[in-house]
Amino acid sequence: MTEIPRTPEEIQGLLLDLGEGLVHSISAWDKVVFIGIRSGGELIAKNLVRFLKNKVGIEVPLGVLDIALYRDDLTRRGFYPEVRSTDIPFGLDEKDIVLVDDVLHTGRSVRAAIDHIVDLGRPGRIYLLVLFDRSGREFPIQADFVGRRISLPDEQIIKIEASADGQTIEGLVITEVKR
Repeated sequence: MTEIPRTPEEIQGLLLDLGEGLVHSISAWDKVVFIGIRSGGELIAKNLVRFLKNKVGIEVPLGVLDIALYRDDLTRRGFYPEVRSTDIPFGLDEKDIVLVDDVLHTGRSVRAAIDHIVDLGRPGRIYLLVLFDRSGREFPIQADFVGRRISLPDEQIIKIEASADGQTIEGLVITEVKR
């Protein structure tokens, strides 16, 4: 495992590498859509869609998924989740979805996102793209595209910080888990 990038420049470098990896791996873009998991995945997806448009000329539809009500730990958390809207302004049937999240850890968030997606349609394929893969899987879920594999104690979490305009990544914060 390698050191965790923390500066906006280091994170931007990861995003550029992910964007280049997508361009080289996906040959046909006519059925591709991006769906970011609120909120870190949404920010990463926005940046990648902007990269694809500016650098390669590919316009990719972007949607946002809120998984709060699809989580399997709702009854265990003892609080009411903040539910925000899911905004997917396109059909999902037969689409190749690039599902974007900030951190892949246990796999539970991704499982919830996939459940939500298949409730909305029947995609042709789902790719998983994450900025950080920190291992510790509880479900057999692996990312197709990874910015960086990192090591972090289970009692810590990573949060992506957005810039004031909400369009770019300002950095990240590593904090202790609230139990």
